[in-house]
Amino acid sequence: MTFMAEKGNSKSEYVRGMGEKIVKYLWWAGLKKAATSMENRLPKPKQLLTEFQKGLAEISSLHKVLGGNPLSPFYAEDSELNSKSYDSKLSHKEAVLNFFFDHETPDDKEDQIVPLLPQEGRKYSHKTPNESWFFLNGIGTNEDMARVNARMISDIFKRPVTALHNPTNGFIHDLVEVLNGRGSCRKTEIAHSAKEQIWQQLLKIKANMKDAGSVGRKECKVVVIAHSQGGIIMSNVIGMLLDEHPGDPLLDQLEVYTFASAHTEFPSPWHQDRTKYDVPFCEHFANDEDFVARIGVINGGSKKTTGQIYLKEGAGHLLNCHYLRDFAKGRYGKDSRLYSLCNGKRLSD
Repeated sequence: MTFMAEKGNSKSEYVRGMGEKIVKYLWWAGLKKAATSMENRLPKPKQLLTEFQKGLAEISSLHKVLGGNPLSPFYAEDSELNSKSYDSKLSHKEAVLNFFFDHETPDDKEDQIVPLLPQEGRKYSHKTPNESWFFLNGIGTNEDMARVNARMISDIFKRPVTALHNPTNGFIHDLVEVLNGRGSCRKTEIAHSAKEQIWQQLLKIKANMKDAGSVGRKECKVVVIAHSQGGIIMSNVIGMLLDEHPGDPLLDQLEVYTFASAHTEFPSPWHQDRTKYDVPFCEHFANDEDFVARIGVINGGSKKTTGQIYLKEGAGHLLNCHYLRDFAKGRYGKDSRLYSLCNGKRLSD
């Protein structure tokens, strides 16, 4: 690859061109390594890799990853790529490197969800004590970036939000994990770990419901907001919960909202007779030019996705910069249940 700027090009054109080449290189190099490592062991995921390779040819410009202006995420307010969103330059540097670049993965692969508690000292004008809110991140997201995402969710909805950190194990391993989640290995260790975290929270809600009246029961909710790979994980989590607790009314207390989800079916595995069960309430939000959403929730469509899909014209895959800022302004429409919960409004209102 050559990153030399042609004489006379502006700085922005140079950065745009360089960024485009980096993104192309990472995706294709990553897929090649993943395909090689999986060639003799996982035939179905390998088939999925072939599907991914065809779709990834669509990445002809950086805007599908970083939006129309690839420089904007680095200075936009609240963006997860803006250094001002982090406590130190070092934490910002590590977060950005995790997002963009492959790195050597430790022998002991991290495969457990790590809860990151809400920031202490934050005050909320609206009290929602019977609601528990969580955020589940996608690939390439270290703990610092997950906290930045959770903080913006908290600011929009005026609730404490616990990040259920899906650990990054390096770009390639994260990518293989995504493919496993969409293929024959749906019950990944990460999905099992997330399921246990959410089920335990539902059991706590159940205990609270015993002392609540009819109105109070409506307020007893576990809410999960998932981004990118987090959407696949939650698709698998709901599938497992429905299999393990079919018809359990406690699942009515769970609500799931995805942004830029990479899932092609929700819940997973998809069954036509799934309507026999009460699937937890779900909504999905996607940019129509976001590459991940296009090969995920948009590709799967409403036929294999439980819950309304809200589309907005535009590109970009970053949660804060390309989704939450526009969501808070009602640009995905103002008739979604999630939008009705902005600024501390309650689920029972």
